[in-house]
Amino acid sequence: MNLTFHLTSVTSEPLLQLPGDWTTDDYRKLLDLTEYGDTTALSDAELKEMAYMSLADLPKPEAAELLIRYVFPEDALTPGQIQNSSHEMDTERLWEEYPEPKHHRNFFRVGSLLYAAYNGGHPKPDGHRLIVDVAGPGKAAELLADPDPALVLRLLAPAMDGHALLHRLYEDELAGTDFPAARHILYRVASEPTGEGAHRLTIDSTDYWLDDFNPAGPYEVTAAPDGEAD
Repeated sequence: MNLTFHLTSVTSEPLLQLPGDWTTDDYRKLLDLTEYGDTTALSDAELKEMAYMSLADLPKPEAAELLIRYVFPEDALTPGQIQNSSHEMDTERLWEEYPEPKHHRNFFRVGSLLYAAYNGGHPKPDGHRLIVDVAGPGKAAELLADPDPALVLRLLAPAMDGHALLHRLYEDELAGTDFPAARHILYRVASEPTGEGAHRLTIDSTDYWLDDFNPAGPYEVTAAPDGEAD
């Protein structure tokens, strides 16, 4: 069932790293993996600095492999895929180019830390955060409380030029009711109620998908989540 939504763009900003992707606990575990030694006396800031330094002391492919094995679930990649990816990350944006979209999010997480640890010696992460206010009556408002990624992309797509990558690759999915790749395109969607029938959506992905979002002003969309048709 298609519903009507009203959207207003709030902010759009680049992100070199998604907030919360790398925590103090992660840095401590990475230092254990690099055999740094006792970390109990290190402050949070020192743990981060030492983790960066310990990674940067490794050859780039070795650091990439360590992070890939740390971030990806066991058996998500074959040994050969891990080896190939660890060498490719020095020059390739695997969060865009890897053949299996389901792995893009984790490659972005790895790439963002490699870029930070090597002080720019890897491809620059092109994370992108959009914040939009969305309102709709009745069921539309209910859907906004925990929005389906496919619905979110259908809400954003009308504010993108027809030549945008999202339209070129997924025009049928945007117009239909089955868009399984949506959950891999959008890395994170958070929703906060702002009033009756209204929510503020914070949407994290990359420039690859979101840079073309350029609304001329507030606009209206008729859309539905996956699995619901007229």
